[in-house]
Amino acid sequence: MKQRTKVLILLSVSSLVSLTLVPAAAGQSCLQMCMDSSQLISGMTYQHKYELCEIRCKGKDLTSWGAIAYSKRDKISGWSFEQVDRASAERVALQYCNQNGGVKCLMETSFYATCGAVAADGDLVALGTAGTEASAQRFAMAECTKLGGKKCEVEASVCSAHGSSNSSGTPPPPPPPKAISWGAIAYSSTDMGAGWSQGKNDRASAEKEAMAVCAQRGKGCVLRAAFNKQCGALAADRNFTGSGVSADQRQALQQALDTCRKAGGTRCVPHISFCSF
Repeated sequence: MKQRTKVLILLSVSSLVSLTLVPAAAGQSCLQMCMDSSQLISGMTYQHKYELCEIRCKGKDLTSWGAIAYSKRDKISGWSFEQVDRASAERVALQYCNQNGGVKCLMETSFYATCGAVAADGDLVALGTAGTEASAQRFAMAECTKLGGKKCEVEASVCSAHGSSNSSGTPPPPPPPKAISWGAIAYSSTDMGAGWSQGKNDRASAEKEAMAVCAQRGKGCVLRAAFNKQCGALAADRNFTGSGVSADQRQALQQALDTCRKAGGTRCVPHISFCSF
């Protein structure tokens, strides 16, 4: 039986607890519930709470993440929809853009349970999101014109609400079963940007994805840990960081905190903690 990912948050230096979710309102997602609960936690930025909640809810929400990648040089795009998390949506969109022949595919937008569109005029690229694909296209076109575009055109659009049928593309195929499960963590201490990966077939793929996700959020990303069928964690205090790997998630997190303190951190807090089984 596949073990679900758990995310732990340190409320104080001496107490490790699991994030407790409030009862779900009608139609409320795991991610929304997690973020609502995280408001009670002090000492963590919104971005850190969001990243932890993304891992906490991986596979539990309706598959409603979408993304669009675009190569300006050759006007080639790639998109994804109905993915389980933002990282997966962005990875699939970039993969499709590259497979379609894009020379320099860049991630332009990712979104949850809504529609997105990209409009462009040469090197000028504009984005739009809305509840319908037509509205997202209109917003993207309006933004492109507002930015100075004279010949703006919609280059890609897709909807990613569960069960939606108005997407301008073919659903990506389901991922193949994993015989092994590599995970990795990358982190940029200068701006607290983080990236991670789970369930990869090999170490190189796990490290590459973690670095790619981190690069979208931070400018000085460094690979901190890689592990197969284990749990990994990262703790930080400004420029002091520590990582841990263990078969037990709590032990991995404690290792990360201990390593961070040994490095000189006096207020080390967890930033990432998850398992890759």
